[in-house]
This record gives sequence, structure tokens and C-alpha cells, in this order.
Amino acid sequence: MTEPKRNEIVSRWRSGSSIRQIARELGMARNTVSQVLAQIEARRTGGPEGSPTRRRPSRLDPYKPVIQGLLGRYPDLTAMRLLEELRQRGFTGGYTVVRQRAQMDYAVYEIDFCSEGRRRVCLFSYILGYSRRQYLRFVESQDMATTLREHLRAFEHLGGVADTCLYDNMTVVVTGYEDDVPVYNSRFLAFASHYGFQPVACRPRRPQTKGKVERPFSYVATNLFNGRAFSSLDHLNESTAWWLA
Repeated sequence: MTEPKRNEIVSRWRSGSSIRQIARELGMARNTVSQVLAQIEARRTGGPEGSPTRRRPSRLDPYKPVIQGLLGRYPDLTAMRLLEELRQRGFTGGYTVVRQRAQMDYAVYEIDFCSEGRRRVCLFSYILGYSRRQYLRFVESQDMATTLREHLRAFEHLGGVADTCLYDNMTVVVTGYEDDVPVYNSRFLAFASHYGFQPVACRPRRPQTKGKVERPFSYVATNLFNGRAFSSLDHLNESTAWWLA
């Protein structure tokens, strides 16, 4: 079974769909759907395979395709503006349920370390769309292992996982597009399914839609870096952790 199909099963289950409904809509056997959900639940909890746990349905669930489409086109959309669009489509829920999203990106810096000399480092950023709380860490690479590891550290730092996370077209997340639809990296999609969030790729050639992360990057340059010197990458990350706190 493909990872996109597995992610779709998990997403529908957590949105409140029954196993019977998921099987019917995706053209699969109910036993297959049950097995996929049980396997993911067992891997997450470290226990034996049993009945999967489903979160309580939300009034926002039927509007998830609309939300994903809007955020894919306009990742900088505010929660209030998104709520206005949903209200026009019949949504009657409150403001808080549309705030649970994040955005992740990298920035690259050349830094003159006192003891290590000039080095190229990457800044991993995971920022919550509503509160602007963020996790930052400087790393040596933007590869898959680093990206997954830093996601986990972000979840630990923020005390949870946003329902939806927006991404630029980095290859560890998106391998390409087919008819303007993103094709997600299967390994990353498996990671997202395991931790229960939906990745949403920003559409290419829309640089105006990346403001949420790029503004904090600018703030890092003017506030964290300004007037400070760093002896090493470890020292920079120690200072960054203090600065975030």
C-alpha cells in the first residue's frame, strides 16, 4: 500500500469517518483499513496491535479539503480570514478550531565563528501560525534525517503537534508535482501519518505567500545575531535556546 493511501486513511479516521465509510470511499476492504490503523497505533504507542483510537469529530472536519486548498495557495492566510472563507461555505464553529496549524522552513547563513571560522549553517524553523510560538535550531544539513529529528524536537519544545503544517517545496517533503498537485516524499508522509498531522505544500512560484516564516528569519538576523559573537555551532544553539526561552 502506498504512503499517500495510508495517510489518507489516517486522516479520514481522525476526522471521524468510520472504518466502513473509509473502506467504501477508498474502494478497500474493511479489514485492510483496520489493519493499517492498528499498525500505526501500535507503532505510536509501542504496544500490541488493537483497536485504533479515534479523536472526537470536529465541526471543522468536513471543511479540511477547503482549508488545505486555501493554505496551499495562501500559506500566510490569517486564522480570521480563513474563518471568513469557511463561514461563507456554511461553517458554524468558533475561531479557535481554525488556528491549529504551523509552518516549517529552512534559512541558510554564513557565520564567522570565533573558534571554528566561517561556516555555512542552516536554521530550522517551526512556527505556530496563530501564537507565533516557534522552535529554532541551527543545523549542518537539510537532509531527511535532520528534518525529521528537528520536527521531533519542535514537538517536544512546543508540547504538541499542529494539525496541519505548511511547507515550501523542499525535496525531503515534496518530490514533484503532477497537474499542480504535490507528490509527497513517501518517507516524510509516513512520518506525518505516525505523528498525526497533514503536510500541505505551498504552491511553487508564489514567494509572496511565505511571510510567516520569513519574518521570523529577519527577526533572528536583527535580534539574535545583532551584537553577539559565537564561538561554535554548539555555542550558537545554546544561545538560541536561551533566546527562545
